[in-house]
Amino acid sequence: ILLLNREMMRLNAAAVVCALLAVAWCEDPSATRPKLLADKQVVNTAVFQNKQLTVKYTIFNVGLGSAFDVELVDNGFVMSDFSKVSGMTKVKYDRIAPNTNVTHSVVVTPLRSGVYNFSAAQITYSQQGGKNAPQIGYTTAPGEVRVFPIAEYDRYFTSHAVDWLCFAGMIVPSILLPGAVWWISYRKYCISAAVDKTKRN
Repeated sequence: ILLLNREMMRLNAAAVVCALLAVAWCEDPSATRPKLLADKQVVNTAVFQNKQLTVKYTIFNVGLGSAFDVELVDNGFVMSDFSKVSGMTKVKYDRIAPNTNVTHSVVVTPLRSGVYNFSAAQITYSQQGGKNAPQIGYTTAPGEVRVFPIAEYDRYFTSHAVDWLCFAGMIVPSILLPGAVWWISYRKYCISAAVDKTKRN
């Protein structure tokens, strides 16, 4: 009977511990806490002065809870160096559900050539719609991006019709002149052969 009572006590203690752990897990705010990861990337493979540059932001919620009052702010574009074409550098989302993502794009025009450091943008969000302190995070940073002068764009992407015409003007004579000499010699040989044949007959 004593052994049976001890075994029952052990089972009851184990059950109590399991119940306490389950309650603690359910009440743990981290169990349903949102977690945002954000990416910032320059879409263009090459960036040129006075040509549009697209920057894309993607925010992923990899947590188990929804993120509320999400705000994305990018203060990396100095207006003396960039001209905004479309999109906003400050955008808000009321809610981002778990296991979902949102994207946003900004299009700017670099006004000067050179090397620019594209730093990370800041994101803030809360767990329960402003009922707790906001969480602060940052996107990835593209780093240094070289902006080429507009002359480089003209050299690589504009039409080279004039260059091709000049090239043709230089190479055509070198092809036609030998051909003309051959044609004159050929006709002279054919005429001489025809005259010789007529005289023999």
